[in-house]
Amino acid sequence: MSESSRKAEALTRAEKAVLGEIWTSGEAYDNLVYLCDWIGNRWAGSESERQAAEYLLEKARQYGLQDVTTQEFRHDGWTRGPVRLEVVSPVAREVAAIALPYSPPADLEGEVVWVGQGEEEDFKRLEGQIAGKIVLSAAEASPGAGQRSSHRREKFARAIAAGAIAFLFANQNPGMMAITGSLTAGFPAEIPGLGLPKESGDYIVRLLKSGPVRLRIHVEARFAPTSSLNVIGRVGTASLDGPFLIVGGHYDAHDVAVGALDNAAGAVVCLEAARALATVADDLPMPVRVVLFACEEVGLLGAWHYAEQAKHELDRCRFVLNIDTAARGSPGNENLNLCGFPDLVPYFEKVGQEMRYEFPVKDGLSAYADHFPFAVAGVPNATMGATDASSGLIGRGWGHTAADTVDKVSPKALQASAATAARLLLRLAFEENWPGQHRTREEMATTIANSPIGWYVEKFGRYPFQPM
Repeated sequence: MSESSRKAEALTRAEKAVLGEIWTSGEAYDNLVYLCDWIGNRWAGSESERQAAEYLLEKARQYGLQDVTTQEFRHDGWTRGPVRLEVVSPVAREVAAIALPYSPPADLEGEVVWVGQGEEEDFKRLEGQIAGKIVLSAAEASPGAGQRSSHRREKFARAIAAGAIAFLFANQNPGMMAITGSLTAGFPAEIPGLGLPKESGDYIVRLLKSGPVRLRIHVEARFAPTSSLNVIGRVGTASLDGPFLIVGGHYDAHDVAVGALDNAAGAVVCLEAARALATVADDLPMPVRVVLFACEEVGLLGAWHYAEQAKHELDRCRFVLNIDTAARGSPGNENLNLCGFPDLVPYFEKVGQEMRYEFPVKDGLSAYADHFPFAVAGVPNATMGATDASSGLIGRGWGHTAADTVDKVSPKALQASAATAARLLLRLAFEENWPGQHRTREEMATTIANSPIGWYVEKFGRYPFQPM
């Protein structure tokens, strides 16, 4: 038997063993329930985030991962206080809203202007009409094929550039679900920002049809130094000079939610894939590093820190697989989004076919998940997530609202996502003819400059989510 045939047989045996582990286990769902129902929101720098790190650390050791440890980093924490949003004319009425994370304290009044979806063309249409006013924008939409919806940070930046004095971000899904999302990467935002439920946004827009509307905004918030922990482990034999893989997912969530889908599901899928791989660790041709990131929701702070600490060895990293918002809907909804490596789309499409489990694969520059610091460094990377068109929800759906709870997550979808991630990692580890090539930081900078966020980098001199 040839060496190639032996490796193919070894891969098949490993896949079957890993699939058996995952599909006969309830560990992923049990971990999800504990993180969400018992620990809570895991907000950046909070006690619940620290408790989650300790829980995941112990689970990683229990599952047989090696070199399990934590990586601490400092950052500025944000704590919300009371908020009040009032219409002062043409009527007097309080409107439901919450502060967006890292909003500074504020006490101001001004006229509001509705910018619709808050895309570049929306702001151009209102050029000269925004300075000194409060901007009201819709939250992220669900773009059609070949289309893109701007991230909250981009809409916020357009409001700043146009001279707005405050920013309102309205959910597009009904149910009085005030939407949240950080305004910055862990530092005080330039202007105050509030998240609104759809009903509040719709009410203000209806008033605007009758003429000018003035709002009063009061925000209290506190900033203080704090720290967070990345949880790190390894599956397979340590290697000081050979290639390795990284699989990761963030375990933090927003302070108004337990973040079951975003991203307790991603964290437990990552850990479950690692648990299964640990049962075949001796057969792995290269080690898999497992990183459960903290502080993703406030600007990818954990991923930026890890990438900086590992920069001297990232040239040996074959691939970074980030897992974010997995297990939406039913099994089979998984997808893979590459960031800056379009040449790898055909490879992963072929892998899906060989696995008899095809999934959508695309490449697009996204700066808003934990893969991005590695993309900036030129490491081949992707984020694996899941979509659920059957829900009928727009954009993030339940995500970034208090409705992102355990009942939204299917145990079978967790198993399917973990199985897909584990099989991808196995095939990446066993691949003898890996087509992925690292890119230089300069090449990636050019790609980013020519992407939809290029204007942001040119205007502000930094990536949309990049710590100071």
